[in-house]
Amino acid sequence: MRVSSDKADPGYADWCKLNGDRKIVTVYLDGEKVRDAVMADEEAGEVRRCVRTEADNLAFDKKTGDILRETLRGKVKVVVEDRF
Repeated sequence: MRVSSDKADPGYADWCKLNGDRKIVTVYLDGEKVRDAVMADEEAGEVRRCVRTEADNLAFDKKTGDILRETLRGKVKVVVEDRF
C-alpha cells in the first residue's frame, strides 16, 4: 500500500479515500512508529517525513518557507484504523 498527503504523489488518492472514510493511518518503519510521515510505500520500503529540529520544531527553508523532508528506507508497515 502507498499513501501520501502530497497531491502530486500516486498515493494521494488512497490517502484521500481513507480520510473520507474517517480512517487513521499510522506508519511504522522497522517496527518503530514514524512521526510526521507524509508518504509511506510498503512495497518500495520508503517513508517520507518532515524534518524536526533539535528543539522538536519543524525545520523549514527560510527562502521558500517549505518544510524540509527526508526519505527513510526499511521495512514499512501502514496500519489503517477507524478514527472513532
